[in-house]
Amino acid sequence: MGKKKRGSSPEEALEKAAGRLGEAAGKVSGDKSLEAEGRATRRKGERKTYLVRAHADGGWKVQAEGASRASSVHRTKAEAVAAAKEKARNQAPSQLLVYKKDGLSVQEEKTYG
Repeated sequence: MGKKKRGSSPEEALEKAAGRLGEAAGKVSGDKSLEAEGRATRRKGERKTYLVRAHADGGWKVQAEGASRASSVHRTKAEAVAAAKEKARNQAPSQLLVYKKDGLSVQEEKTYG
């Protein structure tokens, strides 16, 4: 029996296909940067995204994208960012988005794996 596939949107499937195509084109042409870019595009759908945002009750929360609850809540933004970076490093491939206090603007973005 094979692995059960998670439901993915047509956009994710298209992105993965484009990534495979770019990766293959890079291998054939010997262009390492095109190959790496294609690999990154292909893996984008597999990437877990963690968000650091201001918490409604004060402090800062770390939350996985799409989750209804925070993974953790911290008194300071620095503590929340450190916890989120640790989570993201352990869950590679992953992405970390740190928002400003306004909750609308991304202050920092990091990608792992």
